[in-house]
Amino acid sequence: MAGKVNFIEVEPKEPCKYCGRKKLKENEKFYKVFVGDKDLEMVICELCKGGFLTLIAEGRGITYATHLTFYVKNTLSRLKEKLPNKITTELNSAIENYENGNYSISFRSIGLVAEWLTQKLFAKKFGKGSAKETIKWEDRLGKLLNQARMNKEIPEETLIFQLFSLKWLRNKVDHPFEYQITGEDVRLGLVSIMYLIYQTNLYRLIDTSVQ
Repeated sequence: MAGKVNFIEVEPKEPCKYCGRKKLKENEKFYKVFVGDKDLEMVICELCKGGFLTLIAEGRGITYATHLTFYVKNTLSRLKEKLPNKITTELNSAIENYENGNYSISFRSIGLVAEWLTQKLFAKKFGKGSAKETIKWEDRLGKLLNQARMNKEIPEETLIFQLFSLKWLRNKVDHPFEYQITGEDVRLGLVSIMYLIYQTNLYRLIDTSVQ
């Protein structure tokens, strides 16, 4: 796709051309899409807007990237009222930086949310006293991982192994000469962190009322 993608906010007469979603609330935004000065003659919702930006950063061949953006934003919109403001801010930053190709910055935000989630799971499993004594994220996650390996029937098992995989990539962000974070890495991170947050809320594995 050649040229810069531009968006002009409009009042939709039809559902989103990309996902088929209708305007449900008065404050929801819809946009007409242009590439340079060329009108693509399509109107899309605010959730799909980021999908067109990924076409620039990732290339037209990776069409699933636009669907991923929709999934992540839609999931966050349903969960944000249950999350602390600082976590919602980090997730929004991760999405925005991914859309703009700032992959390392995006994964730093993902890593901060993963650290917060680890701290919450650790405090529930081992108590707040132990959480104060075990300060490092790696140590907390290591202890949770050992517990999961000994008791593979606990509901947190899958979540803890996913957090462990995010830890490896998060640490590599601080060493860009050793490993260059890619769009594929960030997509994995975004889907994983949203799945983790969704599952921990669904099964009430953590208390998000206290930041």
